[in-house]
Amino acid sequence: MVLRPIELATRTTEDFVSAWDMVMRLQKQPFTECWMITQPSHAALAGQIAARLIGPEFPQLDPELVRAIALHDSGWGMPDAQAVMSSRSVAANRPRSFLEMSVAEFLNAWKQSIEIAQAGSTTGGYMVSRHFWRLAAHWAKVNGGHSADNNLMKLFLEQETKRQTRLSQKQGRTEEELEALTDVLQFCDLLSLYLCSGARDNAEFPSYCGVKARLTLEEDRCHLEPALLQPGSQFKVAALRHPATKTLSGQEIEIRFE
Repeated sequence: MVLRPIELATRTTEDFVSAWDMVMRLQKQPFTECWMITQPSHAALAGQIAARLIGPEFPQLDPELVRAIALHDSGWGMPDAQAVMSSRSVAANRPRSFLEMSVAEFLNAWKQSIEIAQAGSTTGGYMVSRHFWRLAAHWAKVNGGHSADNNLMKLFLEQETKRQTRLSQKQGRTEEELEALTDVLQFCDLLSLYLCSGARDNAEFPSYCGVKARLTLEEDRCHLEPALLQPGSQFKVAALRHPATKTLSGQEIEIRFE
């Protein structure tokens, strides 16, 4: 679940901030009231973004690859649905951000997401597997040790390395092309997370496909430099209110780019 404050966060600086660091900061804030954006809804937004990408630096995406990006967090469908039900119970239990989930929980969601993407296309399955492999490798680097969580992460990395070897042999793209496609998925994923989180600071993104993008947020629109989206792109993402009120339980959040 991606949690978004009811009242948007205020800008903290005029400088550009790390997009991922800001997402982490907002997701770790304790909210008594917030918007809930499910992981599948966030992924659907990433797919919308992928369909509107332009620029020579990024590879062209077939419809099946756009679909893989839109489904890359499908494995979160059941736990997020359960969280929504719990938030709608008499106790109105507070939802947990995806960053608050245990290693076992998010690895299970990652594996299911990869299987769903792989069922759609071989290359899509590779992209999603490689995406989560990169996240797992970073986790292992930061949290290295000999705990049960580390063992689970090590096993995941080994299994997905084998999967990627199998899948790469079943399609015609080179390793460099597959890495570039994974970069595209990771850019769309992080941009979607940033937009869903409700952050208001201007943000800088890591280098993907050799491009280090910057996002500027205005009152009612966003601007990317370099221009990586078709001019006038508009997106929507579904959000549910926690706790729900008698007059408002959900809404669509609109996002506009110049």
